Amino acid sequence: MRLYEYEGKEMFKQYGIPVPRGIVVNTGEQARQAAVSIGKQVVVKSQILGGGRGKAGGIRVAETPKEAEEIAQQQLGMELMGYKVNELLVEEKLDIENEIYMGVTIDDVSGMPIAIVSAKGGIAIEEVARENPESIASSLVDPMYGLRGYEAINLVSQTRMTGKALASASSILCQLYKVFESYDMRITEINPLVITTEGRLVAADSRCEIDDHSLFRHPELEKVAVDRIQDFWEREGAKAGANYVGLGGNIAVMANGAGLAMSLLDMIDYKGGHAGCFLETGGGLSRERMKKGVGLLLRKAKSDPRIKVILVMARMMMSPPDAVAEGFMEAVNEVKVAIPLVAVMRGRESYQKRARELLKGTGIKLYLSVEEGVNEAVRIAAK
Repeated sequence: MRLYEYEGKEMFKQYGIPVPRGIVVNTGEQARQAAVSIGKQVVVKSQILGGGRGKAGGIRVAETPKEAEEIAQQQLGMELMGYKVNELLVEEKLDIENEIYMGVTIDDVSGMPIAIVSAKGGIAIEEVARENPESIASSLVDPMYGLRGYEAINLVSQTRMTGKALASASSILCQLYKVFESYDMRITEINPLVITTEGRLVAADSRCEIDDHSLFRHPELEKVAVDRIQDFWEREGAKAGANYVGLGGNIAVMANGAGLAMSLLDMIDYKGGHAGCFLETGGGLSRERMKKGVGLLLRKAKSDPRIKVILVMARMMMSPPDAVAEGFMEAVNEVKVAIPLVAVMRGRESYQKRARELLKGTGIKLYLSVEEGVNEAVRIAAK
């Protein structure tokens, strides 16, 4: 889950990292009022969940409140880097003397947190690594102890900072690590960390990405993460506790297991079919999960004429067969759509037999063999 710049800065503030004075707005009039309140030149920043805003015109300086209003009116509603701009951050313009980069992420090789600093701030760290790798310094962090003060000082000193600036930057890096740790981040960075002409150190930007697998530990962010998924069907899948992926073909696929779903896609392709989407629900199928999963694909078929058949693969090793069958039929009865349904029921012998008994006579084409089920789905889709 990626956070907007202003959300990352709110977290920074909680941990004592200095950020510019700023106000989030969603109208031109609000932007003008924000500039008046700040009382100096401002920067109007489009809030999107992608990088490269500056080069694309999403960050502009306004000399006056009236200009801030005009820029806001131009930016709001525009599409930037594939995202629609709905909010802006109107922020005080900093008097910049120097810029550095500061970040914490996970090292792919060791699996440990790694703190990174660079004297080349304001430039994407990937670009710096490619063109000036010697300007980057990094240090692995033992998660048992966290980033200790002397480690931060040793690291930041490699940017040739000294005196109060070195002490302040090292303290900010320690706090940045605490943000990273507390919110289970995949990456958190300040780019740039600005040194103003007055000698202040200020986080002029923020990039924060929280590991999706840790969101259950941050319930205040879990709903936010789902609501900001841009694709409607992916968002509906997340609400149902499943992973939805659109593919563009004409066979909708559901399976309780990621490996199982991928195997089905391979088999469909091998047999000459084309998957339109797949929904992966996770291993254990409850009545509610089965109902939501099948119901979502039925609604997808109802709204998308390309979908000709739905193929459901249920492997019942832990899933109670009565719950699987009941959830299936509840979805069919609730979302009434005339589309062929093919189901493959596998797993413990007594479970698969019971599920097939409960679904017999419902009009659902039932198969015990995966190959037979895929063949039937491909045959129907080819009509």
